[in-house]
Amino acid sequence: MFLQYSDSNNGTSKSTPWLHAPGMPKCTADCASHTPAAGDLFIFRGGDTWHFGNSAASPYTGGTWDFSSWWGTRATCLYESAQTGCIYYGVDQTWYTGSSWARPILSGDNPASTSTVASCAYQMSNDNALVITAPNSILDNFELMGLCGSTASGSQGSSNTHIVYHGTGTAGDGTSFLTNLYIHGWTETTAIVGANQLACNILGGGYNGLQVITKLVIDGADSNAGVCTWGQYPSFYHFTDSMVRYTSDGVGQWCHDIHDVIFEHIVSINNNPGANHTNILECNADNSGDAPGQPQNTPNVFYNNIVRHSESDVGIWFCPNTIPEYWYNNLIYDVNGEGFSVAGPGQYPSCTHTGGQWMFNNTVVDLGQALVCHGTGSDTTGGVYLTSLNNLLINTPWDGTGCTGGASSATNVSMTTATATSQGYVSGSGTYRTSNCANDTTKPCSPAAANDATVGAGGNHMAYCNALAAYSAESAIATDAANSCKFGTTDGCAYSTTTHTMNCPAQTAVARPPSGAWDVGLYQYSSSGTQGPRPPTTLQAIVK
Repeated sequence: MFLQYSDSNNGTSKSTPWLHAPGMPKCTADCASHTPAAGDLFIFRGGDTWHFGNSAASPYTGGTWDFSSWWGTRATCLYESAQTGCIYYGVDQTWYTGSSWARPILSGDNPASTSTVASCAYQMSNDNALVITAPNSILDNFELMGLCGSTASGSQGSSNTHIVYHGTGTAGDGTSFLTNLYIHGWTETTAIVGANQLACNILGGGYNGLQVITKLVIDGADSNAGVCTWGQYPSFYHFTDSMVRYTSDGVGQWCHDIHDVIFEHIVSINNNPGANHTNILECNADNSGDAPGQPQNTPNVFYNNIVRHSESDVGIWFCPNTIPEYWYNNLIYDVNGEGFSVAGPGQYPSCTHTGGQWMFNNTVVDLGQALVCHGTGSDTTGGVYLTSLNNLLINTPWDGTGCTGGASSATNVSMTTATATSQGYVSGSGTYRTSNCANDTTKPCSPAAANDATVGAGGNHMAYCNALAAYSAESAIATDAANSCKFGTTDGCAYSTTTHTMNCPAQTAVARPPSGAWDVGLYQYSSSGTQGPRPPTTLQAIVK
């Protein structure tokens, strides 16, 4: 279905398109008579804007675009298999207005502001959203912007105003896909500024259903960063190849396959450091291996991610249970708080740790603590099942409370700032702390020479890669995760600040040897040049 011009058209061709889409309040005539069903394609012309606030603009949606009543077919709307049963809301990049293709825009019509405003030009009330999605649907290639919040929400995480909300169904009902979205340009009014007041959530979900989130860009560089949390209770079943920056607090569930995501400039809730518990990514319940309709009992993985330049209290929070977890090739630096945090069963009973965790070849720099295993009450085990190997810790203590392994492991390397500076890992050139990764814009905190302390200093853990490869039911684990394990960090995406797109992979990988010593940390040294995850650049990126 092609959308534009008149709802009285039949909506079946580019020459007879509708003005609105089903689920928009202003959808009338033939548009309103159609019931979306599995296999439907609703195509928006690139470069056009649909207005959610300004009723004088055209096309005006009439308010929230809510297609949550119409679900595709779970059995044929799958991440790794057929998607013929999905309902698709997106684009045909050969159809656009202007000289070249650009995303269609969904706008709340409020001008962007990096500070609070006296009032919203157009009201987006509480208990509302720009878009409400459904199970077995795909929302693809939109720019979402112009949200202004003016209703006090109360305590942290309680705002019911969202940019994208997935609020129907359960994990057994299927999967919602969010792909190639660019979200920016939000603010709030001065009336709701307060330590525990929130204007909105960018992604909301109430733990309803599974979500695949890939090539997502949340970039609040033009926004009031701290007034919208970037995630309040979506699921992160597959969360990949994305950028999250200049925003606040991310909390979710069903964490399973998270890789090649850059988190940076995550600020305190409502820009009020110390007044709230801000997380970069908190997984309150990692996948327990029983996601309906998905491969069963495959490990959870977290790899090739960058976390940096943030004032959050917590970096990455895990809640391991009966499924093995592998954390590798991650870089955390210049974060005002914990790096990796692991909940124990005394804190959350579901965090049993019985599946075991393997944390290897990560680099953690300038943090108060590299790893914190939380336990409360009678919980004395914390992360007792955690194996930690080949991690590089620069100017970062290790909290061994309740944890096995730790910095005392012979294959973890701890380094002072002075030593790291002398070997070129750090240079003090970053933007948040006084000691920061060298080569911040190319390959942060990498070894510069063959005799540096991390080169050849680690154990060989190809067995972990082979263990991942054995889970043949899911290629995201058996192929993607297993192959990435065999290299130094490989797929660190490049972000274009011009097109607001992700280019993944961004560089050539350096293989870890099948036998013999590996390097410590996320990089594998190569005399021809160490490769690593790439931070934002202004280079043109190509979307796969």
